[in-house]
Amino acid sequence: MNYLIVSDIFGLSTALVQLSNEISANVSIVDPYNSKVQLIESEQNNYNNFIEQCGHDKYTAILHKRFNELKVPTTCIAFSAGASAAWRAQLLTGNTHLKKLIGFYPSQIRNYFALSANVPCEFIFPKREVHFNVDEIILRLSDKASVECNKVDYLHGFMNRLSPNFDEQGYSDFCSYLKSSPTTD
Repeated sequence: MNYLIVSDIFGLSTALVQLSNEISANVSIVDPYNSKVQLIESEQNNYNNFIEQCGHDKYTAILHKRFNELKVPTTCIAFSAGASAAWRAQLLTGNTHLKKLIGFYPSQIRNYFALSANVPCEFIFPKREVHFNVDEIILRLSDKASVECNKVDYLHGFMNRLSPNFDEQGYSDFCSYLKSSPTTD
């Protein structure tokens, strides 16, 4: 199985490359900045940079294009804004090589409840979010076919070594999970 890792607002980083190396040798990375490494400042500054340089709609379009270009069975593993963009893009593609979407803390998904799953989607939500009630989002998504939601005991960013919410145990557990995650070939 090949993997497509989709970054959060921080884009390509050594931490994301390290994660991709831990998961599989067959990994491509998509980020909102054309693989140009961005300065890691504050979350607010990086969010503003993301909105100015790319934005949610353009990121969705980038992913839609990448999904359409897939030539082999691929699982998409996406983070935060990338997970929300992947949720939107998976519905737009008709490419049967996209086999699964695993999205970590997709906070913007709360703005796209009208969408459905075109492929099996699994979302990993943190124990809480600042801007919305995680349990309400999970409840709304749980009724959708081919959507599975899990709430974990970690915070938004627990998989990102550069995040103040990074959690070594959560990272280790989910790296193991991703390496052994069943997929449909």
